[in-house]
Formats: sequence, C-alpha cells, structure tokens
Amino acid sequence: MSYNSKKTVVSMATGILLAVIYIIYALGDRAPAPDDVKAWAVAMLIFIGIGVTAMIVIMVLFHIAFAIGIAVKENDCDDKEVERIVKSSMVEDERDKLIERKSTHIEHTFVGMGLIAALIALACAMSIVAAVHIMLGATIGGMLIGGCQNIYYHERGV
Repeated sequence: MSYNSKKTVVSMATGILLAVIYIIYALGDRAPAPDDVKAWAVAMLIFIGIGVTAMIVIMVLFHIAFAIGIAVKENDCDDKEVERIVKSSMVEDERDKLIERKSTHIEHTFVGMGLIAALIALACAMSIVAAVHIMLGATIGGMLIGGCQNIYYHERGV
C-alpha cells in the first residue's frame, strides 16, 4: 500500500472514530434538547475543534510511525538513506494532484447533495437541528467516499 493510501486510511479511520463519538454523544443523555439550536451549534463547533486537533496529532504520529517503519524495514541503511526514502515517499507528483482533484470533486458533490437534502428537510417542516445533522452527515459521508476513491485511484491507477 502506498504512502498516500496509508495516510488516507488513517485520516478516514480518525474521521469515523470522531463521527461515532459524536453519534454516541448526540444520542446520549447529555445531548442538548432537540430544539435547542444554539446548544447543538456549540456542540458541533466543539466537536469540529476536537476533530481538527485530533487529526493534526494523529497525522504527526502517523508520520513518525511511517518513518520508524521505514527505518526498521531498511535496518542496514544509515540515517541519511532512511531520510531520503521517507522524503521520496512523501513527494506529490502530477498523478497525486489529479487523484486529489477527483477525490475532492466527489466530496464536494456529496456535500452539495447533503445541502440540498437539508433544504428539502427544512421545506418539509423538519427542525433546523435535523437539517444541520443532515449537512454534517453529508460532510462525513463525502469525506469517506472521497477517501475510498483516493485509495482506489492510488492502488489501481487513475
């Protein structure tokens, strides 16, 4: 599995974990009242902040683990050779940029469909909280579908 695929898997796993934690919170006893839009907005903003922080920490740990894995795999090489291998694995070429554009396109399409679904929910007299959760779900779904597409293209080719 390529470096980019591994990085995407770690990112997706982090996103899934955070989504599961949010769902447990939202369905639990400590969740805000169903009509308390302000409390839901604050809760979502807190989870977004936690998500960004967690993603940064996990990506740093991933890069450290990746470098250690290469060092262990190439145990007969010196430090400069291991550093060269790590750097060459992280280089982004035109193929990687094309894959990223294709993945981002599907993510944005999915989020756009979620926005339309949220507007339809509001038009059908559903609560604002439900519409916001539809948009949040579409964002998470878009991230997962884009990640799967990213892995597919890196492993099978564009």
